[in-house]
Amino acid sequence: MRKTKEDAEQTRTAILNAAEKLFCTQGTAAVSLEKISKKAGVTRGALYWHFKDKLDLLRALHERSVPPQKILMHTAAENNPADPLGLLEQSAIEMLEIFEVDQRQQRMFRIMNAHMLDKAGSQWSAEVNIDLCQTLRKLTELAGAQGSLNPDFTPEETTVLLMSSMSGLLNEWLRSDKSFALAELGSKMLRKQMEFIRVQNPRD
Repeated sequence: MRKTKEDAEQTRTAILNAAEKLFCTQGTAAVSLEKISKKAGVTRGALYWHFKDKLDLLRALHERSVPPQKILMHTAAENNPADPLGLLEQSAIEMLEIFEVDQRQQRMFRIMNAHMLDKAGSQWSAEVNIDLCQTLRKLTELAGAQGSLNPDFTPEETTVLLMSSMSGLLNEWLRSDKSFALAELGSKMLRKQMEFIRVQNPRD
């Protein structure tokens, strides 16, 4: 029984690895489950035993690539952290450091932001973005309630600012063939941005 479980896990990993590479290079619209099973060296029956459809496969890919900092932000958003903006800043910097060296993170970002997304890919991409936006929104709302958010920005506007800044930074780094030090420049930008977002004279 133990060997069977190990074999099943190896098959699942092979399918995920094959799907990740194909989705990254060809886009979800051009990649069928049959193509994935051939790339993984497994039968279609084996693929369907692990994943019911392409959306299920995309969700599994995302789950295995989520950095711990994102999990931390999600948990903190439910537990009223003392410094929500400080948590966001540190988590974002650590995620940039991971992204700069983690090929899997880079492939998943390319997949999510590719123009060649089919219905399943678009639904998955929307789910990921909505989840991140909701987490950021909770943290910025907490910052507003605590009086640490610059009153010139609503929590909704702050969320948009942070999302667009991070996405733009990662896109430009990949588009430019990694022509600049992502973590170094990104950290500098994030710290300056957080100074701008924070209230200048927080109440005691």
